[in-house]
Amino acid sequence: MNEQADKRLADYYRDADSWAADRERTRANSLRTAWIVAACAGIIAFAEAIALVLLTPLKTVEPYTLLVDRQTGYVQALKPLQKEIIAPDTALTRSLLAQYVLAREGFDIVSLRDDYRKVALWSTGDARARYIAEQQASNPHSRLATLPRRAVIQPEIRSLSSLGADTALVRFSTVRIDPGGQSQPPQYWASVVRYRFSSADMSARDRLTNPLGFQIVHYRRDAEIPAAATPTTVAPPSPTAITSGFLAPGLPPRPSTSLPTLAPRQAPATGLHIPVIPPQGALRAAPTTPAANPE
Repeated sequence: MNEQADKRLADYYRDADSWAADRERTRANSLRTAWIVAACAGIIAFAEAIALVLLTPLKTVEPYTLLVDRQTGYVQALKPLQKEIIAPDTALTRSLLAQYVLAREGFDIVSLRDDYRKVALWSTGDARARYIAEQQASNPHSRLATLPRRAVIQPEIRSLSSLGADTALVRFSTVRIDPGGQSQPPQYWASVVRYRFSSADMSARDRLTNPLGFQIVHYRRDAEIPAAATPTTVAPPSPTAITSGFLAPGLPPRPSTSLPTLAPRQAPATGLHIPVIPPQGALRAAPTTPAANPE
């Protein structure tokens, strides 16, 4: 009886130990799996953190402008400004070149300050340095030193020609008007201009004057050869022109080369009037003699 009880008790403890060992193995496996999952999650989170740190500078915020019609309530999304929308074309480039040449070559004491600022802002490199040196009052060859204060130089664009992708030829003329209003003969010039469009940062004030970043890199001006003067042809004298005296009908006049022209004078004794001697070949009127009174 006791042996059977001891045997059942021993079997019970053996089964209990087996169950406990099995539970311990299960817990260990679960714990190991949990640690593996946690480690993988930690690695992934660390990688995401590094990626966010590296990609943060590349993050941009694109604003959208909405236009709302007050009357209809229609909402329209306006696209942000892009370089393609305000990209310069041929007509705009020609306009900028003309404005630059007019501001640089013109002279008017009233608008001199604005023209100086515009040309200096639109120029860079050698073109800017040469212009500033030419405009200094200490330069004896500058316009401020050589021209009267109220003198005006008016430039006029004659033609604009493209010499390449960033080079143009500008032909223009200048007329100097002195303070008294007297105009000098026009002078003709040709300038070779090399330009570019810069994306450098500008202040808001400078951006109003130069919204596209237009800059002149090289500027060279040369005088054009004036056109040859057209000879004037002197028309021959008209057959009916009367130089002096009277002409007989049907007779062409001859040049007066032999006899000089005498001034008319009065003869005090006889009262005769001596007419002017006409050219050779012309008939002159016979002098009239007063009739004698019979006595």
